[in-house]
Amino acid sequence: MQKLNKIISLFLCLFSINAFAYPITDEMPEKLKTFADNLTSVSATFKQTKILPESTKRFISTGYVKFVKNVGFTWHQQKPSEDVFTSTLTTYCVNGENKELRDLPYFYRVQSMIDKMLNGDMSDFLFVFNVDYSEHKDTWTMVATPRLTVMADMIQNLTMYGTSKDLTKVIMTYYDGTIVILEFNRSKKDFDDEITC
Repeated sequence: MQKLNKIISLFLCLFSINAFAYPITDEMPEKLKTFADNLTSVSATFKQTKILPESTKRFISTGYVKFVKNVGFTWHQQKPSEDVFTSTLTTYCVNGENKELRDLPYFYRVQSMIDKMLNGDMSDFLFVFNVDYSEHKDTWTMVATPRLTVMADMIQNLTMYGTSKDLTKVIMTYYDGTIVILEFNRSKKDFDDEITC
């Protein structure tokens, strides 16, 4: 019940972000801005590795994602259980059952935040996270830690790795010790704009 209350509080907090004028004036760092500016329409495959603190097993999911500048992204994930989770710009489906994406408020809000960041607007992201950014030759690294207490109770940090052209890896470390690693690999194949159930 306590965990449910934290999740509900997080939903309310994230959904209220745009309702207030908050004084976030941070601009995107140079290489990250170059990366966002260079994106137009990008397709990538991904491997997601989930490591649970109480288990020696690693749970692997694979899939593909497509980002279209000023439109958003679609996401297709094949889970280890053989279930398929698919998200388009407005809907999602699990094994053929189609639903509205706004019915998944957390995923919907995070998707919107990522959309904005990839389009060069970090205001929502910087409202939720404190950011430590560094550059090394042709690569950049961004470590984000939660500004909001309700978020800090769930996730410890979020680390993103990229180049001027690609986001290569994201590592999410949760408060309970769970680690999720997303590794992206740009695809030469152009995936469909919309994914249907």
